[in-house]
Amino acid sequence: MASKNAKRIIAFKAIVFIVFTAAFLLRGGFFAYPAPWGSPGEINAGSAIVMDADTRAILYGKNIHEKCYPASITKLMTALLVIENCDLDETVVFSERAVTDLESGAVTAYISPGEELSVRDCLHALLLMSANDVANALAEHVAGSIEGFADMMNERAQELGCEDTCFKNPSGLTDSEHVTSAYDMAMIANALFDNETFLEIEKADSYQLDPTERVPSGLWMNIGHRMLRSGNAYSDERVVGGKTGYTSASGNTLVTMAESGDRRLSIVVMMDKNPQHYMDTLSMMDYGFSSFENMSGFDICSLESMEERLLSDTVIGSGSNKLSLDRDFLITLPYGADRSQVVLDYEYNLGHGAPEASVARLDLSYEGHTCGSYYIINERDPLISVEAVPPAAKVAVGVSLAAVVGGGIAFLLFSGGAAYHTHAVREEERQRRRRAARRRRYRLESMGMSEEEFNKKLEEFRKKYDKKKK
Repeated sequence: MASKNAKRIIAFKAIVFIVFTAAFLLRGGFFAYPAPWGSPGEINAGSAIVMDADTRAILYGKNIHEKCYPASITKLMTALLVIENCDLDETVVFSERAVTDLESGAVTAYISPGEELSVRDCLHALLLMSANDVANALAEHVAGSIEGFADMMNERAQELGCEDTCFKNPSGLTDSEHVTSAYDMAMIANALFDNETFLEIEKADSYQLDPTERVPSGLWMNIGHRMLRSGNAYSDERVVGGKTGYTSASGNTLVTMAESGDRRLSIVVMMDKNPQHYMDTLSMMDYGFSSFENMSGFDICSLESMEERLLSDTVIGSGSNKLSLDRDFLITLPYGADRSQVVLDYEYNLGHGAPEASVARLDLSYEGHTCGSYYIINERDPLISVEAVPPAAKVAVGVSLAAVVGGGIAFLLFSGGAAYHTHAVREEERQRRRRAARRRRYRLESMGMSEEEFNKKLEEFRKKYDKKKK
């Protein structure tokens, strides 16, 4: 009897060992077994996406290009433009329109016309408590008018690669034409992920405004996104930023930026009327971090092979080309994926979001899913205009690892990184100058006056307000 029990125990242990070993191998253990692109399970929201913020890989999507009402997640774009165009210590003066052009029940910071707050205070009120009067005041401060600021929002959205967006105001309050998509909001979140000022503001659980006429003790506010707020059931230390939104037309909307190790995810939920927006977000976050890994793109394709392809397609000429990519070259793959199955697609008809000096976009895919997307920059002028390349020149090719990976990978990583850094510094300065010029142009056009007239009127207003304060 004892002998039979011992045999059963041995057999049971053997089965357990085989099961766990098989799971390990399928997960990418000793052998790189091809892994499928999976799913986070049932997602209740009408539209949702989880995107790797570094590679732009879409790890899961549901109706990602459906145009939806965003509600207050709109304020993420407002915050991005304000941070890019303003110093935090600038003074924002609240106009009559800013504090009254609101729908019934809209959240406000209780600011009166003529009162002033710093840009820093305004950004906290915008992002933590979602104050709509503050959104209006910031829009007027940056562009001179709410309409001019909406134009800036749409132009910046195009630069970021958004495809489905039409912003009509800085707050997200109800407007039948004010729409965006889960995909576009993820692209906006990616841009904010790289913005240290935004992430620093999002660290605050709470914040107190300076005393105002209606709140002489100074208004206390708590952050609305529950995953960012400590001490509640949804708190998650991986979450570093985000924004909530709600109107009866939009349902619950939620943007979440999460970090784990060296991975960063942008997660968007829209059209959630159950509501299950936090549970949907958690499911997508867990799935994105546990099922995928990032690796160097130079393990798949070198700068040299990119140059050979562009030369072959006559997009660039031979000679002193200086190629780089618009971001660090990474690709996102399921654990255990066969890298030799990654497909490279060169696109030469570039849209509005292409950085200056771009000659092509390199899209990488695995099993039909995008696992990375990058613009190829050439500091030397291209031989021909990219707009002149016919759509037929777009060719997708599957490239095996053995065919593209040669010696000198360390050198390529170093030289590619150095080229990327040099380009990034130059591009940021060019973008800064363009944003400053746009801000001046929108302000003056919306007010119908010259720069000299504007400065004179502003000085008169300040003198009048200083006299009133005394």
